[in-house]
Amino acid sequence: MGGSDISRRSLVSAALGAGLAGRASAQPRRGWPDGSRAAVSLTYDDGLNSQLDNAVPELRRLGLKATFFLTQTNAHWRLAEWEALARDGHEVANHTMSHPCALRGYSAGRFEHSEIDPMEGYLDTHFGADRERTYAYPCGYLGLGQGDRRERFARYRRILERDSVVAARTTSGGPNRPSQVVSDPLHLHAFEPTYDGDRLAPALKYLTETVAQGGWAILVFHDVLPKWHADGDASVATHAKILAHIAALNVWCAPMGQVFDYVESRWRQPTR
Repeated sequence: MGGSDISRRSLVSAALGAGLAGRASAQPRRGWPDGSRAAVSLTYDDGLNSQLDNAVPELRRLGLKATFFLTQTNAHWRLAEWEALARDGHEVANHTMSHPCALRGYSAGRFEHSEIDPMEGYLDTHFGADRERTYAYPCGYLGLGQGDRRERFARYRRILERDSVVAARTTSGGPNRPSQVVSDPLHLHAFEPTYDGDRLAPALKYLTETVAQGGWAILVFHDVLPKWHADGDASVATHAKILAHIAALNVWCAPMGQVFDYVESRWRQPTR
């Protein structure tokens, strides 16, 4: 009787161990590709000519791929070049048709049917319906229409979800923690390193923090010009220094949609 009891306990323990091992092996391994210490996404807003003229050559020289959030208002002037950029492995995504920032006057229906839906259709037509469906909030504003902050953001979120947007980026906040990304993918943090001035230091500080945390940095650029003129610009020289610093770091630099997919596959908890 005693021997039989020990045998049963041994079998139960072995079965439990096998089950735990099976669950452990089913869990994807966390961490960034190729032992990288962090992830970085370079994003460019508005579909500006200076990005094609000045940012893209530097990205190409360093072998970096980026995300370009286009508006139809700007992109159609050089559409063939944007299409070639997407074929070269860069991500092209939605920044609305006309980049409205004053959103309190919009109803959900008006905003969806005049800004989001037609831009998704425009991108599907010219860049393929199988592209990553990511989004950048114009001016970093997350609220739409009237009501309190929670109500306005929920209204905006529902529109993006209906259009199958999987991840959306604002223009503030620190490095993204992967657990934070999977819990709230429509509120990804990002940083505009040269928004207030043509300085390298803010970008270096942000990237240092990201590497220390093992997180995900999303940088935002607008015009990339020979000289910095106004808020949002980056000079060609400072932009090149930021990219060179990223290329020299032990980080994984990839478009925003690609990094998001990776985080989703590694950090999302399996459903029971």
